[in-house]
Amino acid sequence: MIKNTFTNSIYFVVVVFISFVALTGCNPKESKNASASTTTTASTSSNSSVEGDIAYVNVDSLNVYYNYLVDISDKTEKKQLEIRRQLEQSEIKLQADYESLQKRASQGLLSENAAKKEQQDLQTQVQMLDRQKASMSEAFRLQSEKDLNKAFSNIESVLEEYKAEKGYRVVLGVQKGMSMILYTDKNLDITKPVLELLNEKYKTEQDSAEVAN
Repeated sequence: MIKNTFTNSIYFVVVVFISFVALTGCNPKESKNASASTTTTASTSSNSSVEGDIAYVNVDSLNVYYNYLVDISDKTEKKQLEIRRQLEQSEIKLQADYESLQKRASQGLLSENAAKKEQQDLQTQVQMLDRQKASMSEAFRLQSEKDLNKAFSNIESVLEEYKAEKGYRVVLGVQKGMSMILYTDKNLDITKPVLELLNEKYKTEQDSAEVAN
């Protein structure tokens, strides 16, 4: 029944991929006091930066003061509100049409065939709205992913230039309660030899097990 369709329908909630899962964990619009604190930290770090192997970037400051992140966050929020408003209006209209159908049917203003046809039409519209939600969600996700990838690319590019000047080989992203690596010198990658050693050890264990059996 179409009533159940409406009852089970959940308003479209856009997942904001520009929440910067791996890059940030705070709201770009956090309090100015906190912002001032991170600004001071960033400024102090910049003034006292020295050459070395390891450095760090304050991620909160990136989130609040990197204009590209701020701009795409604002753009994402506006787009999210626009999508919600558009879909909510469509659902409100469908709900009103359904209630009108119920009222006219209960008053005997529609024949059984006419009521059945209107109900089928409404069910078709509900299905179309569901497809529209899925399509808009996917388009939103792809754009958000594109924006986020560009942000990471921009940061990596700047760190590549900066490390050439300062000689840093690893740059950490530091935030209260967490940290991540923003940049590493490719020459530090020991994945291949570690994998070779792990596989050699595993093969030795397998060979020993076969001999024991």
